[in-house]
Amino acid sequence: MISPFANIFLALRQRIQAEVSAIKYIDQDLGQLKPATRPPVSWPCVLIDFEDFSFDNMADNVQTAKGVVIIRLGFAPLSNTGTATPGLYLQQALGYYDLEWSLHLALQGWSPHDDYGRFIRTSAVTQRRPDNYRVRELRYSIAFEDYSTKPQQQYAPATLIVDDQILL
Repeated sequence: MISPFANIFLALRQRIQAEVSAIKYIDQDLGQLKPATRPPVSWPCVLIDFEDFSFDNMADNVQTAKGVVIIRLGFAPLSNTGTATPGLYLQQALGYYDLEWSLHLALQGWSPHDDYGRFIRTSAVTQRRPDNYRVRELRYSIAFEDYSTKPQQQYAPATLIVDDQILL
């Protein structure tokens, strides 16, 4: 893949699969968790998107990129957490906090590749929804340098002529 975003996505997907085995579904965020009858995912799920990337020019058409990787962590409805909820059910209902924390521990300070910066969490919020699905939105900043449009130097081999003979 030549796109930095594709490479970050693939590395991120691999990292989550390796470090947080409880995640059952990982994909690009294409709106799968928009309020609907039943979102087309397996639970718990992670959906990934890129937002607010800005680019600054450096010398020779090289750019620095800085932006936010959004991780949407979705959970199917579980039992409630009210004061009358028995302990075992309460632990299950609150398990998404531990799963979110495990995901964060796998990502905070991690770099998708030597050429990229490290993931730094900038926010975590709960999406308000009209249904009973729980969606947490985790935002991580990352930066990288893009050399893809830097002009390539072309060097012609030197030709050496000795006694009217061309030597390469």
